[in-house]
Amino acid sequence: MASAVGFSYDYKFASSISTTGAKPGLKLATFGGAEHNPYFFDGLLENPRIIAEILLALSAVSRTRFFSPGMLRERMLAAADPVVTCDGNQLRFEVFSVCCGAYARFDLGGQCLDGAWQSRGTTNVDFNPPMRAALSLLQASDRIGLKVGTDSVELSKAEHTVVERKVKLPVRWLRSFVEVQSYQAMLKPAFEIDPFQLDKLLISLPQQNMLQPGAVTYIAPTTGGYRLSQRQVAGAVSVGAISRLKILESLLRHAKSVKVYGSDASISAFELSFREGKFFFVLSPNAARGFSGEGQSLSDLASRVSDSAIARVRANLAWQSNIDPEKLSPVLDLSAADIKNALQVLGTRGLVGFDIAQGCYFHRELPYDVGLVEELHPRLIKARRLIEEKGVKLESGKAADGTVTARVKGSGKDAFVRNGASEHLVQIKDDSFRCTCEWHAKYDGDRGPCSHVLAVELMVQELDA
Repeated sequence: MASAVGFSYDYKFASSISTTGAKPGLKLATFGGAEHNPYFFDGLLENPRIIAEILLALSAVSRTRFFSPGMLRERMLAAADPVVTCDGNQLRFEVFSVCCGAYARFDLGGQCLDGAWQSRGTTNVDFNPPMRAALSLLQASDRIGLKVGTDSVELSKAEHTVVERKVKLPVRWLRSFVEVQSYQAMLKPAFEIDPFQLDKLLISLPQQNMLQPGAVTYIAPTTGGYRLSQRQVAGAVSVGAISRLKILESLLRHAKSVKVYGSDASISAFELSFREGKFFFVLSPNAARGFSGEGQSLSDLASRVSDSAIARVRANLAWQSNIDPEKLSPVLDLSAADIKNALQVLGTRGLVGFDIAQGCYFHRELPYDVGLVEELHPRLIKARRLIEEKGVKLESGKAADGTVTARVKGSGKDAFVRNGASEHLVQIKDDSFRCTCEWHAKYDGDRGPCSHVLAVELMVQELDA
């Protein structure tokens, strides 16, 4: 299986900052996305210094490897340019760390943008080294314009320059982009912490924590605030490899508040609020576990909702920043549950993201061939092969409590031998599942369903269609 796919960024000019001349400004070059107008946005930035620092932190995430497996093929994979979505009211910038264990998003609010929204869409944006260097020199008093989109005018005196950069996009990076949507939907608000106090906690981190990518630290509430703990206590949020939060240190002094989110799956998230917008930082259970291998989206890839429902929900997408299933239900003549399931499936296809602050999906279309996500996921491929080989045998009908039981062709010491054939026993009820295979015994569903459970889900879906 390929570990990376070739991809070319083809920008008509290089992103840069001009602070001289009649109209100084920050111009971010994009690769496609603006269909009817050369720009998503054209106007002025308010308080450009803080916005520049947030964009630099976002870029730092995209260029950081929090964990290195020591494999040459992994080291060859370069950082990918951020993805930006314009919905006509804000600009959303999204990135993953090189190791795929950290996801960051910056929602630049319209209240700090003075200008015209020209178009809506999603694309890559060029974050080259000279542009990052120029960002670091911006001052709060600078009057800086902002243009996000395509252009045929070169900014540094050489006209019609094309900036082409070929990169190897990790398939796991693509999988992470769709996987993280499933995890964010599972996150729940835990508490709000003062940015200054979180900064003090990060400064107090013991040095040995920096060297243990698998270490779990808990941020625990106390009578006077919060403390770090190595054990689970009531109300605490587990943070895998908490030293990854140090990348936020440059932003905490500007943040107005920090909301912390947790989940049963040990995923944690931090929402930093600024006058200029919101910055989200989502962490996998530990630095050695990238989002790509978690598998929470696999059941969604298997699709537990009809193709017609998915098509109707997709046809309604119009770059909304808040997709409300309850409001869409009478419009599409679908239940809110079916719309929510359809959105989960569309998330696995890169067509929607999830906003933990609003608790809802938003429309954006990843500028990559996300069909590769499904084609290159080994568990899903194996599940479909099991069906093709008639290796799934469903028990007669569902039980009274809705449980589906099946026997699936298996192999290895963990398989049962029945009538001369090796099989695994699978049971599925609502969103829970069990399998007698080694994969399920090892992870107990924490990394999504095994191939045997997926095969049964696919089979049931075919019968219900």
